[in-house]
Amino acid sequence: MSKRPPSLPAQAHDMRMQMALRQIDFGAAPRPATAAPKPQAPDDALALKRRDWLADVQERQRALSPYASGLLTAEHLSGEDFLHSFYAPGRPVLIKGAMAGWPALDLWTPDYLAETVGDAMIEFQGDRSRAADYELAKDRHKMRGRFRDFIAMVRHGGNNAYLTAYNSAANGPALAPLQADLGHLNAYLTRAPGMLWIGGEGTFTPLHFDLTNNMLAQVTGTKRVILIPPSQTRRLAHKAHVFSEVRDVTDEARLALYPQARDVLRYEVLLTPGDLLFVPIGWWHQVRLESFATMLTYTGFHWPNVGYEGYPAG
Repeated sequence: MSKRPPSLPAQAHDMRMQMALRQIDFGAAPRPATAAPKPQAPDDALALKRRDWLADVQERQRALSPYASGLLTAEHLSGEDFLHSFYAPGRPVLIKGAMAGWPALDLWTPDYLAETVGDAMIEFQGDRSRAADYELAKDRHKMRGRFRDFIAMVRHGGNNAYLTAYNSAANGPALAPLQADLGHLNAYLTRAPGMLWIGGEGTFTPLHFDLTNNMLAQVTGTKRVILIPPSQTRRLAHKAHVFSEVRDVTDEARLALYPQARDVLRYEVLLTPGDLLFVPIGWWHQVRLESFATMLTYTGFHWPNVGYEGYPAG
């Protein structure tokens, strides 16, 4: 089922809800030592069933409250409230108004981008329409070309070419002239540069999760994002790295192959210019561009963001 992002209720403007928390007393006298029980071989299948049971129970409990279960929309969200209510709990939030005044919101048309960056050579993901695994096999789809020619390719739509975060390291010098058009999100982020995405209508990123917390900053155009909480993983045929075999939870052909994904809990968000979307680590998401669009992904939060360490890639 799909949910729309509710606005933050008035009584919850103080994200901490004025709760007085009693600190746990860790100074109690220790209990006498007892003999350790004899270790038993773990039953992995039973452990997974219990984990999935608990995830389902927790989702049903959250569903009792629209505030607890909804994807919230916030304005004028302070860094402290973002940390306590969203970053630390690992909860998505749509933030409005934080990019107000960024020149890029008005300037970044295809013509402006092509003129500003010009014939500089850039790296992008190409020939994506020839293979279903274009996200898993990113290195195979790396291509190089003049930025002006890349813009000509994507401005009319299609999923064949996309400039993505994966290309950022190679494109820093070429895209440097665009930095002057961007502002800063000091409440949430350091001054580390974002990773630019540029694509045309119809460009699609299949269902996956990331190994970092991400802040998506929509600059121009619109993107439709479907978010699915980690509790739904067992319904999503997770086999290869961070990708789902389902690929697209709106595709009837894929759902026929993976019927468990029909009942998955999901949230749908339309990102418009100036929107920020916080996507916590481990949250599944798929993205479809509904027009020519530019976006930045930021990972340089003021707080630790190293969840990728120790990930069991398999």
